[in-house]
Amino acid sequence: MTETIDTAAVVRALAMQTYELRDFLARSTDQSFDDTTLAHVLAALPPLSATGPWLAGGSLRRSLLRQEPDSDFDLFFRDADQLEDFRNGVEAAGLVKVRETVHHVHYRGRVGGSIERDVQLIRFAFYGNAAAVIDSFDFTICQIAYDGEKLFVGEHTLWDLARKRLAVNKITFPVSSTRRMLKYAAQGFTACNGCLSALLRSTIDNPELRMDIAYVD
Repeated sequence: MTETIDTAAVVRALAMQTYELRDFLARSTDQSFDDTTLAHVLAALPPLSATGPWLAGGSLRRSLLRQEPDSDFDLFFRDADQLEDFRNGVEAAGLVKVRETVHHVHYRGRVGGSIERDVQLIRFAFYGNAAAVIDSFDFTICQIAYDGEKLFVGEHTLWDLARKRLAVNKITFPVSSTRRMLKYAAQGFTACNGCLSALLRSTIDNPELRMDIAYVD
C-alpha cells in the first residue's frame, strides 16, 4: 500500500526553527534556564528526549515571554508504551490523577516548588518527532516544543509571539480552536486579518474535520 505524503506538512517541518533552549533564553531574556520555573518542574518529572516525550504548548510559550508558566504542562509521546512509562514516573513523583479521558490523563501535584502544577499526558495522537508535534497545533503561537535540550518552533512562531499576533497554522478541531482564539484574545493576542475567516473557511471547506473532540485547552 502506498502511503500518501502530506506535502504541506513536509514544507512546514523544513521551515521549523531549532535552538538550544539554554542559549536561547540567555540571549533573548538574559535568564538562566536553571533559574526558571520551567526547569524546576521538568527536573521533578521523568526526562524528555529527542525521541519523546516532548513538552509543548502553553508552558513553553509563557516561559519564552518571561511569564510564570501557570498553564498546564502538556506532554506528547511517540507511542502508548512511552506514555505509560512516563505515567508511572509521574505517579512515582507524587502527582495525583485528577481526570482521565480517552484523549489525555491529567495529573496535579507540587513539583518544582510549593505551588501545585497541572501535568497533562496527551494521548489522542502519537508523534514521530518534535516537528510532527508542533505541526499539529492550530495557532502559530502554540508551535513550540522542547525535548530536554532543543527548542523547536514554527516558521512564524517567534514573529507572532513578539507581535502578540494570533495566526492560524492548521485547523483540525474547529470548535476547540474557536474557544482557544477567544482565550488568547483575553491574554492580549490580536487575531490577524483573516484569522477568523481562515477558521470558518477551514470548517466549511473540510466537513471531515473532527467536531467531536475538544482539544486540550
